[in-house]
Amino acid sequence: MSKDRSRESSDMLPRIDRVMAVVYALIFVTVPVVTFFVGQWLDRLLLFPAFPPFPFNLIVGLVVLLFGLAVGIKSTRLLYLIGRGLPWGEAKARARSTRLVTTGLYASCRNPMTLGYSLLPCGMGIMFRSLSMTLIIPSVVFSVMIVWLKVWEEPRLERRFGEAYREYQRRTPFLIPNFRLLLMDLADSVPRLRKSTLKKPASDHGEVEEKLDESEVSGSCP
Repeated sequence: MSKDRSRESSDMLPRIDRVMAVVYALIFVTVPVVTFFVGQWLDRLLLFPAFPPFPFNLIVGLVVLLFGLAVGIKSTRLLYLIGRGLPWGEAKARARSTRLVTTGLYASCRNPMTLGYSLLPCGMGIMFRSLSMTLIIPSVVFSVMIVWLKVWEEPRLERRFGEAYREYQRRTPFLIPNFRLLLMDLADSVPRLRKSTLKKPASDHGEVEEKLDESEVSGSCP
């Protein structure tokens, strides 16, 4: 407990627990497999036709998949480097964020990580021409996540960050983003990514933070 409190009062980056990291990685393996088989079963049960037609399914599906992946990964990165937290922060106190930051992707909506990763089954569904994977499964995922965020995560964030978080709630959409801000931030990441590949890797956490543009500072952190 004392270690958790000392980290919350400091600017230390959280340690990545190997067990939780493995579990988190396994989710990205098992969930797509389960999504595929459940989606195929629902399509047969509900007599859904294959849609959209080839090759539009590949083009549109890949765009949606990559878009969701980009939003999810960048949100996770910002949560770690700026919010000082990890995605499983509500399950592990040591991984809980210690900063509330409110720009970057998190200026477009309060939960871009949820938005991004929830789009992955939708992209899969379009690519596999499965209406169940495209519509039904993402709707279930969104519904479960909305209940979790509203009932569990947001009240804890409000207790942790107080009036700063309530003000952030008032001015920032919950889940449906301001797409102009979201796309601008993603587009702005491309030249920074190219530039960063030409730089020497940072030797410590302080150098990592200095390389982050202020526009990457993000908000709602679990």
